[in-house]
Amino acid sequence: MHDYISIVCYDSNKCFNKLSGKDMLCVNCFVDKYDEKAFFLHQYNPVVDAHLDLAAEIYERYQGGEREVIKNHYLENFKKAGITFIVSSVFIPTKQLPARGFELTLMQISALLKDIETIKEEVILVQSKMDMQMVISEHKIGIILYLEGLDIITNDCSILRALYAMGVRGASLTWSRRNYLGEGCCRADKLEDIRGGLSKLGIQTLQMLEQLNMFVDVSHLNDDGFEDVLMWTKKPFIATHSNARNVHMSYRNLTDNQIQALAKRGGVIGLNAYKSIVGVHSINNPIHKMCDHIQYIIRLVGENHIGFGLDLCDSYERALPRREFEIEPMDCLKNHAELILISAQLLREGCSEDTVKKVIGGNFVEYFMKFVSI
Repeated sequence: MHDYISIVCYDSNKCFNKLSGKDMLCVNCFVDKYDEKAFFLHQYNPVVDAHLDLAAEIYERYQGGEREVIKNHYLENFKKAGITFIVSSVFIPTKQLPARGFELTLMQISALLKDIETIKEEVILVQSKMDMQMVISEHKIGIILYLEGLDIITNDCSILRALYAMGVRGASLTWSRRNYLGEGCCRADKLEDIRGGLSKLGIQTLQMLEQLNMFVDVSHLNDDGFEDVLMWTKKPFIATHSNARNVHMSYRNLTDNQIQALAKRGGVIGLNAYKSIVGVHSINNPIHKMCDHIQYIIRLVGENHIGFGLDLCDSYERALPRREFEIEPMDCLKNHAELILISAQLLREGCSEDTVKKVIGGNFVEYFMKFVSI
């Protein structure tokens, strides 16, 4: 259990611990027994977010003169949610490709490592199973590094060996754009069925990823690319931040057949919290809609293939150079602390505590421990 235990405060003006500045459990803030159960499940079991643009955000904030980004923007809410592992993407904006792709990859990784160094007693970069076990046993927070799109390798997949040496432990072949490896799916704000599978280089890259025991992420692949991954890989693969297409029609979400194929292989899907992927409108309750995706996947393939891959984008967007207008919030959750609300709702809807343990992190921990070279 983390030393700092708290929960989303439902009435911060009346909360004694909030007013007194004490970092302790506020039982007055529990709405019902389900909130209480969810809180303790998060504090005493591994909790994983399988997708956060953390390295990219840290780099952008460093460019603006900030330091200690994790400490100042994330650490408190990580602890409230009981976060054990964050899978941090390295994401390169389209306008920076191809000219600055590799340079920015190195700079994002460097910025992440510098920031971790400022809180090294609490947060570490995970590069081995020993690191994972230490994170769990010593109640630290582990960062697992991966690339969201492999545009930077251009036509040479052997570059993956160098990236592995830098601590990168997985990759998606594409973001929502075409590269040398294949076609990405459309952006989340569009509804376009983009066709075209992987290139010969894309297939070679899949094979190299498997040789290095790096995980393969299919979240931004189009449907044809997904079929090629299924055909040309042997090991379990994951969708770090995708939902169920039958709950909300988006080509960023997975079809029933894709969910079943991924599950049959032994993979895990990370629940995305981005509004246009969840299918949330102003009249919807975002927590209920997110739980609809979780429950649908559980009914379809069982409880061993769903976790969290939130893709919380609002903080990253705020880190970018100042814009002329305010950006409408894109995330269903304000921060990681609100993960507890999802777990509480799952309990209300009849999920067992054992099932919730798997969803909040157990499934992803088992996947990384078994199938990834960390």
